[in-house]
Amino acid sequence: MNKRKYNQVCALSASLDLIGERWTLMIVRELLFGERRYTDILRGTPGLGTNLLAQRLKEMEAANLIQQCKLPPPAASSVYELTAYGRTSLTPIIRALTNLGVDFLRYPPDKDQFVPASSTMGALSKFFKREPVGSYSGAAEFRTQHDVFHCAIEDGQMTALGFGTWPQGELVLLAETAVYMGLIVGYITVADALANGELTILTGSPDQATAFFAQFEAAFDPL
Repeated sequence: MNKRKYNQVCALSASLDLIGERWTLMIVRELLFGERRYTDILRGTPGLGTNLLAQRLKEMEAANLIQQCKLPPPAASSVYELTAYGRTSLTPIIRALTNLGVDFLRYPPDKDQFVPASSTMGALSKFFKREPVGSYSGAAEFRTQHDVFHCAIEDGQMTALGFGTWPQGELVLLAETAVYMGLIVGYITVADALANGELTILTGSPDQATAFFAQFEAAFDPL
């Protein structure tokens, strides 16, 4: 497949020749919060075919934006991760585009809209209230059908956000990503999600869950 290039002596066009291709930045989004298997990336980007994903990964590896590594036993599977160069170069771009895109999102989303785990984690970072040191401390582990991720807050500062379990998490939740997104931005409450059977608290209490989600700035004002 031939790539279309701007063919200009311009730093912007050179960047877009690399990351302006369809799906490239969405793949970066999937890798921002930690290493992911090929199948994880594919599941997080519905509509992206296997051949095109393989091509994009190959291009990004050649540009030193991502790298492939092997997990130790017993997993022993290959995963992709951002290189130090890729993380340093691409994180500000993703943040800037996210800040722009937030203004064009609608809450609540349409029922047929997909909510990736990576976007839910992005919302945890975007809408977190940066409170003065000495306030809230707590951590939550989020489980879905396919993914597990965590967020830890200590003295009003977010100290951990990534894929995987959180051994110190006193709050372990089970829900769909759309429910987590609603709890973060405020169009669902913990009480309603529990009453509707959309949220299960595996470890912890409703009060702990309510206190955790109170640490995020609501982007939705209920009628």
